[in-house]
Amino acid sequence: MRIASPLFVERRGEMARLLNEVDILSDRLHEEFPTITENDYLMFGPELKIAIATLKALRQDSLTHKELKPYNDRLRQQIIDLEELDHDIKAFRVDAPKNKKLQETMSLLNNLDFSKLPK
Repeated sequence: MRIASPLFVERRGEMARLLNEVDILSDRLHEEFPTITENDYLMFGPELKIAIATLKALRQDSLTHKELKPYNDRLRQQIIDLEELDHDIKAFRVDAPKNKKLQETMSLLNNLDFSKLPK
């Protein structure tokens, strides 16, 4: 009876739609990662942090509904993925280009001829 209730069906449908939208966001961030600039991150970074915090709150609230467990597990993984993406964008696309020592080291590595290294 509970599974057939309109509230449960509505909640499941909303969770499924939300999870699909989060997948789209995550895929888009993965695709755009190589071209994201500091200015881009300044525009969407704060909203990404708000979205992550909102998803965490939603997951915490929905944990009280055992029937949403499969959705909660997927949402948990999506939150982890978005947090990792946010960290990687900040570290590699925003901070790394400003780190002179890292840029020098990367330049040296790019000039190495690995075929001449001893095996």
